[in-house]
Amino acid sequence: MNWQRLKASNLGPSAACIVLSGVLLLVAVASIRPAGFGFLTAGLDSSWVAAVAYAVEKGLAFGSEIVFTSGPFSSIYHRLYSHQLASAIVVLDCLWVLVFVVQLLEMLTPLLRRRESRWLFGLFFAGLILLAERLLRDGLMLFFVFVTCYRYTRGHSGPLMVMASIAVIAAFGMAKFSLLVLALPAFVIVDALSVSRREIPYKTAVLSLGLVVAFVATGQPLSNLPAYLRASLEVSQGYSAGMSIDGAPDSIWLWIILSLVVVVTAAWAAWPIIKVRGPGRATAIAQLLLLLGYLFILMKAGFVRHDGHSLIAWTGLFLAIPAVALASGPIWTKYRPFEVTLVVSFLYLYAPYVQKMPLSVLNPVGIAARSIATLGDVADFARWPSAWMAEKDRQFAAARDQLRAAASLPTVSGIVDIIPSRQSEVIAAQLDYRPRPTIQEYTTYTPSLIQRNRDFYLSPKAPEFVYFAPGSIDGRHPASAEGALWPLLLQRYEPVGTSNDLLVLRRRSQPLPELLSAPIVRQATLGEWVDVPTSTKPLFVGIDVQYSPLGRLAEQVLKPPSILLRALYNGGRAESYRLIPGMARDGAILVPTVKSANMFLQMYEGAAAEDGTRPLAFEIVVNWRQSWGYRSKVVISFAEVDTDTLNAPGNTAWKASFGTGYTTR
Repeated sequence: MNWQRLKASNLGPSAACIVLSGVLLLVAVASIRPAGFGFLTAGLDSSWVAAVAYAVEKGLAFGSEIVFTSGPFSSIYHRLYSHQLASAIVVLDCLWVLVFVVQLLEMLTPLLRRRESRWLFGLFFAGLILLAERLLRDGLMLFFVFVTCYRYTRGHSGPLMVMASIAVIAAFGMAKFSLLVLALPAFVIVDALSVSRREIPYKTAVLSLGLVVAFVATGQPLSNLPAYLRASLEVSQGYSAGMSIDGAPDSIWLWIILSLVVVVTAAWAAWPIIKVRGPGRATAIAQLLLLLGYLFILMKAGFVRHDGHSLIAWTGLFLAIPAVALASGPIWTKYRPFEVTLVVSFLYLYAPYVQKMPLSVLNPVGIAARSIATLGDVADFARWPSAWMAEKDRQFAAARDQLRAAASLPTVSGIVDIIPSRQSEVIAAQLDYRPRPTIQEYTTYTPSLIQRNRDFYLSPKAPEFVYFAPGSIDGRHPASAEGALWPLLLQRYEPVGTSNDLLVLRRRSQPLPELLSAPIVRQATLGEWVDVPTSTKPLFVGIDVQYSPLGRLAEQVLKPPSILLRALYNGGRAESYRLIPGMARDGAILVPTVKSANMFLQMYEGAAAEDGTRPLAFEIVVNWRQSWGYRSKVVISFAEVDTDTLNAPGNTAWKASFGTGYTTR
């Protein structure tokens, strides 16, 4: 696109700006999808989404009753329809769209006007249109925080735009804690720059007020806000070790190299200003600090779980390049470092969708048509909000009924929890669901989070029924599914039936005595086999493996090296499982290897486990190239589960009525 040509034609500069604004509006609508909501479905991710939305609707306290990676405003992120928050989210979506369009205009218009930057403009503009519907929401939200602060450093933020941006960012902060981790330091930097410019440093205070308003607007008591922040920090601190998975190393190294290119280029351009005392020094330093903090959070968001999450990092890098380039200016009269980075980022984002989707889905005309339809939906909400809400309620109920029929969960009379990550099925069945704090089993990845769930099951709030099945994600041992709580479940709950692959447990009228014996403790080194004590009873196994100082540093910078638990069986067969040190320390029933609800039931029945399910020895394994991340000494403890008490005559009344404690729809 040529600005001079547009000026010479019937379209003047103002008309060109209108055209550009219109295109960017369609792009923003396609990316943000205001008024677009989903409904209940089955699945692991769908279940945490449903559970968090359910917690908001039921007024559960975030930070005590709910401790998760998402907060009470998470519907603005995960997009599950919430009757309570839908109207506020649509308004915030529209505000987000308008501010986003202004941000893009202020980035692109100067690039278009300069001859030397038009290649960069054209590459970004074309890529933005093609990727409009495929930019990951996490990356969009992180970029919105970054560019809001970056705009201020360049003197483009008036009070009205700042307030509008902060209103949206406050909702983000109450949706995902990682957004808050970026936003608060970024606004502190901005306020420090305000002081150097002799302006009122009000942004951090306004953001803090916005967070309070957003928290209370979701129905949370203000007194619970400190508990929510503490719990979110607790979850965040364990995330890297608990949720990390490895991906293709070339992807992360390429992203790091390109990010360094952007940082070095920006620093090179800023150095003449930084080394000379003057009004521009504080601005240049603030811009570099914002860029470094933004890229660090992008790296953590994209590469701790190095799967599809990596597109978050590529989305954030792609979107930020024009803003950084504009602040840096051309290097030796060219924008080549930014152009190369932009093209590679685009290819990493575009290629996966080209392979999986028909080209018609990525057609700009089709994208524009879908954006116009979305704007029509927003207009319907503005004209007839009650009718719009009624239709969404109807769609939600229809999806709920469809999922309930497909899942056919047993119906019980009483409060329930479910251990497998299938919470959406419980919610669809309209059972009296009271989740344990961490909601899903795989997020209970630190001793403190395990203790929260233990306290819950020991409290008067403990559910009357638990739907149970072993099994986890990321190649973890099947006993990782709240494994530290299994002895407590055996002690306090009894089986009343099975349904499909679930065991239905009912709370005992009186808990049994302590079921674990005094542990047998053995020490070993990494890579050394530890024999399992000879016993016919189940064994509760605690594994204490510690990070080295370098491993702890790696956890903070990105993630620690992966480590495995290897179990050796009869005949020399070995099975390997991903080990999460924070979970393994609190222990799990690893002998026998319980892989199904029926195998768990055998412990209640006193049936001896088959030899093929009882490991003979364990080994803690780490790749020799990553052994620097851990201390060599490992401590493993073995405690017997007292199945004699489980099967004492007074504790087996459940056998007579097994299968009659519930009904199946």
